[in-house]
Amino acid sequence: MQISLNITVVFFLALFAIAEGVSLSKADETTIFFENGKIALTAPIHSGYANHFTYGEGQKDYNFSLLIDKSEARMGSKYQRFELRNGDCFPMDGWNDCENDRERFEFSSRPRQKPVGQKCYFYSLKIAPNFVDVHPTNTDLGQVHQIGGPEGKAGGLKSFPPLIQIGAKKGKLVFKWHKLSGDPKNVRDQTVERTFAKLKELKSKWTDISFCLDFKNHKMIGWLNGEKKFQIDENPILFEPQEIYFKYGIYRSFLTKYKKRRKTDEMPTQVVFYDEIRTGNSIEEVDINFNTSLSPVD
Repeated sequence: MQISLNITVVFFLALFAIAEGVSLSKADETTIFFENGKIALTAPIHSGYANHFTYGEGQKDYNFSLLIDKSEARMGSKYQRFELRNGDCFPMDGWNDCENDRERFEFSSRPRQKPVGQKCYFYSLKIAPNFVDVHPTNTDLGQVHQIGGPEGKAGGLKSFPPLIQIGAKKGKLVFKWHKLSGDPKNVRDQTVERTFAKLKELKSKWTDISFCLDFKNHKMIGWLNGEKKFQIDENPILFEPQEIYFKYGIYRSFLTKYKKRRKTDEMPTQVVFYDEIRTGNSIEEVDINFNTSLSPVD
């Protein structure tokens, strides 16, 4: 399906390597291309990523825009806009959000990573001034997911729990660690939460979010605008997955909770912006507050 985007993009010839059935780019800037008819992005090599892919069928032209405006970007000139409206659930191979009380437009980042040593993540986030917190429905604005991890049920529906979710909840942006235990086919999912910031502090301005998962020394640390907000002194994983990977965009789950509480049949529109999406093995490799020599992720 061809997606119409209201953007200006300079395309270039990139070298591609085939891995895990998808094309991974070796690029020096962010551009849009289509993988099996679905929108995808090249990522600059210095970001730590090669590509960001989507998988849903039937995506809308308003769901995503790559914008170019130096005066509005966190760094450089390019940044990303996401919009999720009522009914934006898109079937994908082996899963259907529409049948599982969910809506989303998310990118899955590549290459995936082995859960060894330390893995750090950074992105700048800005939410629209009219952003609605739809709690008790979940709104996730960044995840670390897993391949080959345990499975179970959540809210009576089948669930493949992530390791980490960064989400809007009760007027706050929270870090949620899924502490998974028990039977890997019917896993017990205990969520440990820490607060990054109040949502109102993120409206109409860039906020830098970073965190490290230390699989070797068994700890997790989170920063907001370079300020340490929490430390959890536990191993991020109790079950070792084959690989982990970062996801970002807007993901809403358990929609009926909001609809029942608000006595409505529709979900509100949400708009968020992302910039400077990075990964690496140390906080200095990813966070511009710790390393001002980092180049913009354009």
